[in-house]
Amino acid sequence: MTPASYVPAPTAAGSLVLADVAVVDPASGEVTAHQDVRLEGERIASVAAHDDRPEGRTEGAGAAASPRVVDASGLFVVPAYIDAHAHPLNDPEDVDATYALMLAAGIAGYRQMSGSDELLARRAAGTLRSPEGSPRLLALPGDLLTPFTAPDAKGAAATVRHQAERGADFIKAGFTNRSTLLAAIAEGKEVGLDVVGHVPDDIDAREASEAGMHCMEHLGTGLSLYAASSRREQQVRKNAGGVPSLPRIPGLAPIANRIFQPFLMKLVVNPVARTSEKTAENYRLVDRTFDEQRAESLARLLAANTTWQCPTLIRVHTQQFPGTPRHRDDPRKRFIAPDVLAVWESVTDTFEELPAPTREALAEHWEAQLRMTRVLADADVPMLTGTDSNGASWVIPGLGLHDEFALLAEAGVRPTSVLRAATSDTARFFGREDRAGAVRAGFEADLVLLGGDPTADAAALADVRGVVRDGAYRDRVALDEMLERLAARPTAR
Repeated sequence: MTPASYVPAPTAAGSLVLADVAVVDPASGEVTAHQDVRLEGERIASVAAHDDRPEGRTEGAGAAASPRVVDASGLFVVPAYIDAHAHPLNDPEDVDATYALMLAAGIAGYRQMSGSDELLARRAAGTLRSPEGSPRLLALPGDLLTPFTAPDAKGAAATVRHQAERGADFIKAGFTNRSTLLAAIAEGKEVGLDVVGHVPDDIDAREASEAGMHCMEHLGTGLSLYAASSRREQQVRKNAGGVPSLPRIPGLAPIANRIFQPFLMKLVVNPVARTSEKTAENYRLVDRTFDEQRAESLARLLAANTTWQCPTLIRVHTQQFPGTPRHRDDPRKRFIAPDVLAVWESVTDTFEELPAPTREALAEHWEAQLRMTRVLADADVPMLTGTDSNGASWVIPGLGLHDEFALLAEAGVRPTSVLRAATSDTARFFGREDRAGAVRAGFEADLVLLGGDPTADAAALADVRGVVRDGAYRDRVALDEMLERLAARPTAR
């Protein structure tokens, strides 16, 4: 079996009509029933009131003589989803299974959150794998900012310039401190690159937002957002510490970064598995001194500054509850490569060896993370949906986005807000709102057919009955066939 054979032939392609479907507008939340969505190749040709006359579906400039009709009565159509935090290209030669899972989940695009000079060069040369049904690579950074790529403020600025020269779309802050993060943001403004990523514990999240940090991932990753919402903010920050700067030694950074990368890849499987008792106590302190008014004030500032948030709640949950049946016995792990599953199991065993009080503190912090997500959403802080898949333990590529929808709903995010975070708002984030994020004539023919109304219940976003990718339609039968092929040869990483 070749990798490309994961994806079956389209159920229909070319000129086709999704007939008598309810069209959902994510931006407004309006649902318009009994519509015909006509597709011509990779674009939506028209959206009009349902016409059950055969000739009614072939009128209009450029229409095909006899389009294929898909009976979509009783279904709802939305723009295809975006996973705005994923890592498929961690192994660029072995992406086919991940891309197939993304297709099955209704994902048409993603933001790669880890890059390198090599990946940037391969993208420029057009040599990245792109099997049938692949999602669009919407954005790619260079190397993660760490103490080796950004040892101090000058080193951080130099790395930003280096990545800009090689065509990076943004800068990903990983293990930085206040001075290196602020230097990267400032240099990013000079060269036209946004800085996104982890908010270090030694900086006030409000300061990072005011400086121009474009998107905070994983609710800040550490304690920065929670410290800003605590009555004991200064004590929490003092306890947290920060990442030290390193001396800059010419020529050392590339070598050190190559040595560090394998360790980093192992660490990110579940960094929480190495939580110290001191850190756990700080989680307890910040969670038990939560101040709703301080949190709301923070959220208003983030909204005013358009500081995007990509919560990746599924990643957070798998980190803090990796040994629960929900994850360890997930039947979808049958799609994951056996060697990857072995690593997940090993790291989970390490987590389970943490002292009981540490694990209890992490469990308590989950409630704080849900609460923070709700506060941010209620303040209309712009959000993206993401999974941190490919490398993170128990996060199933593609299908993990459906878990994200459910956890956002559990946090209290409104169904229409979840829908927008996966579609129209994400299109705006990537500057693609003129061609994606809506079911509209002239827009890309990347669509998902759902069995329920996603504006009433976010669970409907996971009730995928069919997917259109670049105008090629695959029904539920074809999607299930693809999943069976994946289960027969599990290689997703």
